[in-house]
Amino acid sequence: MEITPEIKKQLEAQKANCIFCKIISGEMEGTKVYEDDKMQGILDIRPAVKGHILLLPKEHYPIMPFLPPEDFKHIFGKLPQILKALKETTVRTGITVFIANGGVAGQQSPHFLIHALPREEGDGLDKYSFSEDKHVDKNQQQQINQVLAKNLPVMMANHFKRQPAAWHEGTGERPTHLDDIQQVLYEDELVVIASPPEPQALGHLIVYSKEANAIEDISSMGSSHLFYTASYGATAVFEGLKAQGSNIILKSGVSSDNPTGRLEVHILPRYENDGLDLMWTPQERADTSIAGPLNDAMFVVANTKDTLPKIYARLTFGSPKEEIEHAIKQIQES
Repeated sequence: MEITPEIKKQLEAQKANCIFCKIISGEMEGTKVYEDDKMQGILDIRPAVKGHILLLPKEHYPIMPFLPPEDFKHIFGKLPQILKALKETTVRTGITVFIANGGVAGQQSPHFLIHALPREEGDGLDKYSFSEDKHVDKNQQQQINQVLAKNLPVMMANHFKRQPAAWHEGTGERPTHLDDIQQVLYEDELVVIASPPEPQALGHLIVYSKEANAIEDISSMGSSHLFYTASYGATAVFEGLKAQGSNIILKSGVSSDNPTGRLEVHILPRYENDGLDLMWTPQERADTSIAGPLNDAMFVVANTKDTLPKIYARLTFGSPKEEIEHAIKQIQES
């Protein structure tokens, strides 16, 4: 999203009174567990589960579409490593990521943030099974899918024009863990967008990764592309259905509301009084005893280089021989 001088002025006014900006600057207290040059992670003071952290861009952006490309790629590129460290430190079997864009979606602050929740069976947070029949009009959903199947490829083609990717040439092969996916609306080498069999609302979409079936096994590039695709999907249903907000919810690993452990990113358009109950009852206080171990694990993450998807290496070099020849050519040209 282009930030005009008028919008920039509004953001500066928001920033002056933003609690999270004050936490990031040190003006207000927060229990920090992660930091790099573009984002900070803190313990939520009223968590959904033990180890619930908030990931915040250091610059003030109100919602996800405002993030500039360099910040977007960095934040979501780091996410697999951060979530792996969070999951291992808290000794949990799953992870949920909750993003709210707009007040009707549960956003409570004008500073964009990511809720990262370590999960396990029986943890009391059973909000995201998304298997219940909500009696969504299937004919209407099918009409929406037909429009999205035309619009999403156009949106993604424009994205690749703005941000060319060496790995992107078409749709690529679909891995076996996605053999059962139907109602595909968009596909490229790294992701698939589909309509769920039991939509929770008109315009409900799911994004799947072709790289792996667990978020911690996805590359940095693959993760940023996964969330870019989710963001465009949210924009498509938001604009097309005149929604008032949207949720992007990632599930990965085993929990009560994800018994198969499958990696899925759900996009849900939101409206006032839409009947969707996605918010948790917060605990009274955070267990800060986890902060020390998390800081240790996250320090390693902050100083670890981003990873590239296997497909990128394959398309760039093709074979070990070609990689060697490429390296020799670089030396000769230097």
